[in-house]
Amino acid sequence: MTFKEFLPYHALTVISSSASYAIFLIIIEPIYRSVIAFFMISLITIIPYSVAAVPLQLFLNKWPKKFSVLYLCTYSVVATLFLYISYKLQGNWSDPVGDYRKMFVFAVGAAIIYWFWDSVIMNKKEYSYY
Repeated sequence: MTFKEFLPYHALTVISSSASYAIFLIIIEPIYRSVIAFFMISLITIIPYSVAAVPLQLFLNKWPKKFSVLYLCTYSVVATLFLYISYKLQGNWSDPVGDYRKMFVFAVGAAIIYWFWDSVIMNKKEYSYY
């Protein structure tokens, strides 16, 4: 199968992950508790998921494994690096956030959510990769 045939599944993984991450942020951050925040967070998180997670997903799913801890660790490391680099690129060269634990929770939360949806949507036997 070609990438074109798998594109709807990648899109579904990104959209499901973005909506789930928005719910995650609304639960852990009280300032984001509004309907407009849900839609804005969902739209904004599509970009990092598409830029960082989908290429990694393509690489990792050459050897598909459902709920692999190795894949979770890989997604977590990449999410943490991506979040840290994105803060640095915004021009804030001091501390990316006041609390590194909060940054770690956001990054690992995003990785766990994407890993979950990747395992559920992409790693089905009928949609086996390559």
